[in-house]
Amino acid sequence: MFRSVVIATHVFSPGTSQALRDYLLREGKDVLFIGHPLFGNVFTWTLGAFDTIGQVVKANKKFDLYVGSNNLNAFVGIILRKIRLVKKVIFFTPDYSRQRFKNKLLNNFYRWLDYYCLKNADLVWNSSTVMPVDPIMQEREKRGVPPKYRSKQIQVSDGTDTVERTPFDKINRYEIGFVGHLRKGMGVELLIDAFPQITKQVPGVRLVIIGSGPIEEKLRLQARGLNNIEFTGFIGDLSQVYKRLSRCAIGIAPYEKNTISQYSDPGKVKVYLSAGLPMVITKVPQVAFEIDREKCGIAIDYDRDELIEAVVRLLKDETLLKEYRNNTVRLAEKYSWDKIFERALSKLEE
Repeated sequence: MFRSVVIATHVFSPGTSQALRDYLLREGKDVLFIGHPLFGNVFTWTLGAFDTIGQVVKANKKFDLYVGSNNLNAFVGIILRKIRLVKKVIFFTPDYSRQRFKNKLLNNFYRWLDYYCLKNADLVWNSSTVMPVDPIMQEREKRGVPPKYRSKQIQVSDGTDTVERTPFDKINRYEIGFVGHLRKGMGVELLIDAFPQITKQVPGVRLVIIGSGPIEEKLRLQARGLNNIEFTGFIGDLSQVYKRLSRCAIGIAPYEKNTISQYSDPGKVKVYLSAGLPMVITKVPQVAFEIDREKCGIAIDYDRDELIEAVVRLLKDETLLKEYRNNTVRLAEKYSWDKIFERALSKLEE
């Protein structure tokens, strides 16, 4: 049984690493949480790696467990295990990409490092819904990783938070919510492009976009003249994000294909589930098919007309929307963080 844990991660917004920290603290564990900025370069990432080693050395004790989110942090954990400062290492793969970097040399190093951590970590957590062979496993094997390493990989999906949800009769009946990083691949351009047609079919509809990112100004220009679209910018307090979202009628997750969302379990979906929002989601991440099957939303292709049809259908049919909202709340219970981590950590003990 482990009592002391190091969690090393790159931080942009709250996610699995922060949820694991909170879970372990609730369980009475001693946690050293180390977070470095997500965005940077080889130099800053290297400095971060040395900082992680320094913080563990400074703690002046041997930790039972080290959880490294992404291959660089996991690599540091393997080094720390070699010098006997940690006992066991979990390599958490929050996402995977065929082409992480444009630089071929850097991209080859990324793949090598992923393979090295896969072989040398005690256990590997893949961000995915639970399935025999998840998309990250499949992509690794396409890149030459032997199938024998499947046995040390388990799926650790994103979890849901327990939050206060707005009662159905008090929601903003025609408000659509989007939350996430405003970058290419998230489909916000498609959503804004479809919005004038949605407005024609559902008068009074509004769209609130929560988040910021490299294409935010481009999206604001695209939405110019559409008075029923609100950009909130980045909201750092997750409780305020939930408060804002829970007043919406539905959430949108219009991922494009060939993005890291294709290989992972995206956090946006679990944020919507936590807030009690039925959703329209593209058939890119595996969880989209569960959302559709459990009638917590509608899964579509990345297509403007399909997006319009699905959004209009949910907004116009109050009975359907209420049924889907109830289903969403039930599915959220399945994915509570406590259940996710109890299962994942029990595999380490096995």
